[in-house]
Amino acid sequence: MSPTSAQRLLAEVKGAGRCSNPILLSGTTVNLATGELEFATLRVACKDRRAVVCPSCSYLYKADAWILVSAGLIGGKGVDDGVQNHPMLFVTVTAPGFGLVHRQLAAGTCHPRSRDDHCVHGVTTQCSAHHADDDPVLGTPICPRCFRYEDAVLWNATASALWHRTVIRLRQGIAASQGMPPRLLGTACRLHYLKVAELQRRGLVHFHAVLRGDGPEGPGSAPPAWLTTELLSTVLEGLLRSIVLRGPGRPVRWGTQLVVATMRGDPEDPAKIAAYVSKYAVKSTDGTNALARRFLRRRQIEHAPISPHARRLALTAWDLAERPGLEHLRLRHHAHAFGFSGQLITKSQGYSTTFTALRGARALHQASTADDRDEVLGSFAFVGRGYSDPRGEALAEYLHHETVALRRETKERRVAEAKESSIESRDDSRNQSRAVPGDGAGPQ
Repeated sequence: MSPTSAQRLLAEVKGAGRCSNPILLSGTTVNLATGELEFATLRVACKDRRAVVCPSCSYLYKADAWILVSAGLIGGKGVDDGVQNHPMLFVTVTAPGFGLVHRQLAAGTCHPRSRDDHCVHGVTTQCSAHHADDDPVLGTPICPRCFRYEDAVLWNATASALWHRTVIRLRQGIAASQGMPPRLLGTACRLHYLKVAELQRRGLVHFHAVLRGDGPEGPGSAPPAWLTTELLSTVLEGLLRSIVLRGPGRPVRWGTQLVVATMRGDPEDPAKIAAYVSKYAVKSTDGTNALARRFLRRRQIEHAPISPHARRLALTAWDLAERPGLEHLRLRHHAHAFGFSGQLITKSQGYSTTFTALRGARALHQASTADDRDEVLGSFAFVGRGYSDPRGEALAEYLHHETVALRRETKERRVAEAKESSIESRDDSRNQSRAVPGDGAGPQ
């Protein structure tokens, strides 16, 4: 009996890994056992990291990012578990201010009244509102004419270079603290990091990073006794406010909101940090589809369903690309990210495993659990995207969300059962400790 259209659609969606926007490939395969040739079409997952583009593929990417981060914190996936005893810092560095924006304060109004409560354009700089989390005005300028859009875009474009300079200066500072030349630091210890970029509501990038000190052989070797968390923190805090990068516009430096935190005491810290960092790995510029892909024409920015502030940032990046001396920044190519051209997640080579290694391990596992079929070879070419049935995308997202919900329920049930088992074990232990010889409750 031939399969129904619903069965074919379900098979297509499952075969593409519940991807919302699969890639359609067409080609010819040869059965190595029989020599039989066959024309075939395949739908494979798009593997897009952004949740607004494909919930299923981004879910897998987020899981890999979590493993990538946590392996560098506690070991695993080829990283020695001794790294959890190495000196570590969790660092957040932000952009400076380029004009007053609406903000959310834990106590008090957005911008309380001050002496000079009007800007040069006559706009009041006071805002008495207590903005809610979903208030669209958050991050937008108090006075758009005062906001330095060009400087903001150029800061985004050079933020990755500023981070690179910071890591170099940190290594130099560590070496100087021990009276050794920077070029010899690698013979005593190594500094590894992983950072993730996040675009704030005001449209400026900031970084969350894990910094870890290792021995000269990398994660598998213990750092020298003098390389402590306190030393890392002291050196880093001492240089963050002094680093200046000469960029194409004004000098580039970090903002005043800096956080340098140690990771001690709470055994759940590594899991929390891995979850915190990995959630940003699947975000688009503003969390919507409108800024998830590159713009091909200026008109696309003008008509995009985005806020006036986001549109002004994207247009500024687009137009600055024509200015002489800025060609190397590829601002037009990254106008959808307001000029930021870096990768969302970057790490030093020795921090932990890689996305490629994780994908390779998963492919080997899937191959080992596949049906016992004849081996085939094929040559395929891209022919399109999507499912043959227009209902495919909705079905893929429904199945993905149901699968995630089922996994969450299973996890919650196992946690509850573990807690109940722990309580019962503790009660049994207490009852045994209360029992005394001769009362019939314990050994005679």
